[in-house]
Amino acid sequence: MKSLTIRHDTAQVRDLNDMRDFLEQAVLTLGGSDDDAGDLVLAVNEAVTNVLLHGYDGRPGPVTICVEVVNNDLRVVLTDSAPPFDPTRVSPPDIFLPLEDRPLGGLGVHMMRQLTDELLYRPLTDGNELIFVKRGALARAEA
Repeated sequence: MKSLTIRHDTAQVRDLNDMRDFLEQAVLTLGGSDDDAGDLVLAVNEAVTNVLLHGYDGRPGPVTICVEVVNNDLRVVLTDSAPPFDPTRVSPPDIFLPLEDRPLGGLGVHMMRQLTDELLYRPLTDGNELIFVKRGALARAEA
């Protein structure tokens, strides 16, 4: 299995650009397309932003992003040490409500789901693991 990893032991919002740049380059280096790289950057950025702002309450904390190839799939594994939070259990928003009737926020998890083929969560003894999957990404990139 091929993989590339970045770890920030004291990640903060100001580190998001570095993480986005790493993720885009890692997806492309491992054979993914520009479209897959763009989708994964947006999805993972939403998750990392939520970890930093909500999980760590704006304080620095560890964040690891690993991009891996499994068969023809691209997977991004995001780990953190924030309190447990399973975004896969968040109810989908009612995107048909008029804007004035919608609650503020809540679209980040929806975007994560829409931009990936699968979103998996696993609680860790000291945090969270969130896996973003783009199925068949390498086969599409070769076509």
